Amino acid sequence: MTIDCVDMYVKQEPSLAILKQKWSKTLIGASPLTGGLTNQCWKVTTQCGRHYVWRPRSFSTETLSISRPHEYQILTALQQADFTPKVEALFPEGLLVEWIDGVTLCDVSKGDNLDLVMKSLSDLHQYPWIIEPHSKIKEFDYRACIMAYWASLPEQARTPIQTQRFERLYIESESLLQQTMVLEGACLCHFDLGDYNIIQKPNAALVIIDWEYAALSNPIIDITTSILAGQFDIDESLKSYSKNCNINLKSWTELVQRWVPFLRFMALLWHQVSLCLHERASDRKAIEILDNQLKADGF
Repeated sequence: MTIDCVDMYVKQEPSLAILKQKWSKTLIGASPLTGGLTNQCWKVTTQCGRHYVWRPRSFSTETLSISRPHEYQILTALQQADFTPKVEALFPEGLLVEWIDGVTLCDVSKGDNLDLVMKSLSDLHQYPWIIEPHSKIKEFDYRACIMAYWASLPEQARTPIQTQRFERLYIESESLLQQTMVLEGACLCHFDLGDYNIIQKPNAALVIIDWEYAALSNPIIDITTSILAGQFDIDESLKSYSKNCNINLKSWTELVQRWVPFLRFMALLWHQVSLCLHERASDRKAIEILDNQLKADGF
């Protein structure tokens, strides 16, 4: 990846100019990063040759209810962990974090990505994170999440079948959440922990990136999102996870299976909102796949 002068990209990302003015370090270069679906992030370089990732606020982050200050609080609570990037600075315009040298797991063809994703999940779920004074780490609220996505959709996207799904899953989610919380308490969850968000460093250590959806929640829900993202087998995933966590496989498997349609619908709404924002072919394809899967699930 080549590093280009910051001024070349200011028209594309005006916040880079503000970062250049406000940051105490001298910013000399920036280059756009590929792969992010929520909004464009940037690799930035200082005069001393250090690299960082600039994660700006944008219309997309606001529409998708993403808060850079909350992401900052999550990472601050995990700053002693070796599986997260270090926080550099928070500005009203965005978040600066450490650049991690390495490759994403999705680019490493070793066939053991399921085990590595589940190991990363178990490390996170068991980590003794520290809440800083006055921090307000939010709890994941399924109902509020799908309600926010639903409210962002244009009227033509709220089809009869989508309305029926929304009403049914909104109502039934509360009972399912209560049953899930009885089995296992809350912990820090990532909610987008796929192999595309894990960097393998040159020494083989794993670092989890992109914490914008992280929140307090139940690990069963977090595992389900990773299973869906990676298209992993449920039984194999939970057996792998259980190598590092003492869980009741039968009960966890049942609850993961029950959460699948709820989280598929949440993902479908996310892609519908994203399609309205970006008109990407990848969102259209994801919507088609998720819609067919929900129909197969009986929704």
